[in-house]
Amino acid sequence: MKKIRLEKHIKIKLIISIILIGLLVLSFFFAKPLEDILGLSGSKRKNQTSSETVVSSSYFVSYLDVGQGNSVLIKLPDGKTVLVDGGDISYGEVVAKYLTDYGVGKIDYLIATHSDSDHIGGLNYVLDKFEVKNILRPFQISGSGTSAETFIAYEYEDINEIYEKLMLDTSGRSKVSRVTTSVYKDFIRKIYSETYFEENTEVESRVGVFYDGLKISGDNYEIEFFAPLKRETEYNLEDYCDKTTGYATVGYGVTNTNDNSAIFTLNCFGDYYLFTGDASFNDEGKGTNKAEDDFIESLTNEEIQRLSNISVYLLGHHGSKHSSSRELLSLINPRFIVVSSGHEYGHPADETLARLLEIKSLEPDYLLRTDEFGTIEFSKVDDGLKYSLEKAEADEDIKISYFELSSIITVVLIVLIFALKPARAKA
Repeated sequence: MKKIRLEKHIKIKLIISIILIGLLVLSFFFAKPLEDILGLSGSKRKNQTSSETVVSSSYFVSYLDVGQGNSVLIKLPDGKTVLVDGGDISYGEVVAKYLTDYGVGKIDYLIATHSDSDHIGGLNYVLDKFEVKNILRPFQISGSGTSAETFIAYEYEDINEIYEKLMLDTSGRSKVSRVTTSVYKDFIRKIYSETYFEENTEVESRVGVFYDGLKISGDNYEIEFFAPLKRETEYNLEDYCDKTTGYATVGYGVTNTNDNSAIFTLNCFGDYYLFTGDASFNDEGKGTNKAEDDFIESLTNEEIQRLSNISVYLLGHHGSKHSSSRELLSLINPRFIVVSSGHEYGHPADETLARLLEIKSLEPDYLLRTDEFGTIEFSKVDDGLKYSLEKAEADEDIKISYFELSSIITVVLIVLIFALKPARAKA
């Protein structure tokens, strides 16, 4: 009788174990909705959605993963495309592939925020592969020579005459920025020979220098530049140049390329995006202002009001401690922060991250880094701002899926079932 009771008990355990395994297999087919219900999936982030949803919406802003660099693709509500920077020269093909994957055939506006190679290097490849209608460049002169006396601006740059008028200005920050890198030289050479086809006619691309007050507008969108600031003398480049529009803008010394960065906003359906390139602030508490400081001081009350609720802020200079001051962050009150960087320079800096923690307007899932999540896309979806992640991992606090969790529980239960001894019959 004891043997019969033992065999019966084992059969019961086997039946229970088979039922548990069956339930486990069945749950595999319902894992995704169960993960969402239990809050275990990567899509538990409050504002996250799929890439297909974002890209098919009325507009999108895509922060491309280009390592330690910057590149942003924007599709405007009227279908026009804007490319901001192109990463380092080694990322040219990567950016071109992104554009192809997004279905871009022609770039309507190309914005090179400043001359640093991690921003414009990849654009040289893009200019070879895509037609560009409008190009906005910084007021930074390309040439060779180590001083004002020996510096020679390259002839193909259509800005030489204005440079000769300004090169003798030695009043500190107003010195014209001179760039001698081969990457910038190639970029300048390419943009002045760039053409595109319109109604089967080849047309020269339009080249302009961006400046405070420049606007690009359309139905339900506007791009507005706030820096670099115009010089007080307001040299209109069209008075001196045949191929370049805009104004000669305030410089910050002949070798300071970062503070010549474009600072501009994109407004789509009331969602505001802020871009500041590599602009910095005076973090030493003495000396002269830098680009961020001058930008803030130049704003009117009406502009302050418009900039007081930024939806997405691309963290200045990849998160460097010399950018994104407390004054700027308290002014713009961003909801989301995007960091475009690799791992080479330790960005974003601890000091910058500490300043972000003081912002009360941030969403719980506010910090989005290309080095962690790859390309990051934003758009308005169902009347709310949503984003998608190329590497849509689960939140850092939760690294387990529903199926993994249920598998562990099932194994533990089966072990416990077989570990239990049958109860002894009373005498």
